[in-house]
Amino acid sequence: MTLTLPFPNFLDTFATNLLTAEPLEENPRHRAIVDAFDEVKGLERRLLVELAIAMEDSTVAAEQLTACSDLLIERLVAGQKLSALLAEACCCAAEEAEYEPCRPCGLETGEACCQDSAVPAQLPLTLLDACIHVFSDLDDPHAMASADLVDALRDLPGIAGKYYRYSDLTQSRLAELLAPYGLRTRDITLPDGRRRKSYTREALLAATGVCTSC
Repeated sequence: MTLTLPFPNFLDTFATNLLTAEPLEENPRHRAIVDAFDEVKGLERRLLVELAIAMEDSTVAAEQLTACSDLLIERLVAGQKLSALLAEACCCAAEEAEYEPCRPCGLETGEACCQDSAVPAQLPLTLLDACIHVFSDLDDPHAMASADLVDALRDLPGIAGKYYRYSDLTQSRLAELLAPYGLRTRDITLPDGRRRKSYTREALLAATGVCTSC
């Protein structure tokens, strides 16, 4: 049995206090990569345990294989999430002190921050990026009704999150996937006069780590 301590743990905290003059501020996007990697490895360990039980005890093989199938799906989804995070482009140079480093391309980060804007646009890599992409296509409205956002997201290929493909999204499924980011709908009167449960562009950007008050 292998004991794995979370990172950072007390040893890393001690090293930071010993070797640096002031505490280091964690980058939320880097933390997301570490958490996604831990999730992938944890699911792989669980999958191996379930397979070992199924091979040793034939009386529970059918139940274990069902459990293995569910775990395998979770592992594939978690791996896709990790791959998307690892492939996410960072367009900001760390030496540009006046701009926060490592924000995703396509968001407003300052005039001197982004590299060549002529690079062809790619499909959004995460659900948050996809939502922001929809807002951008509609000239960045302040808010968008949940139903309208879902209709636009359904045109995208791939998996939105968990087991849900973009084409299978509903308002309740979108709310479920965005809830871990602290995103909730609000009753907002839209420019066309409709009062709908809506998401705001400011809240979506804040969830990605972009400062909306700068």
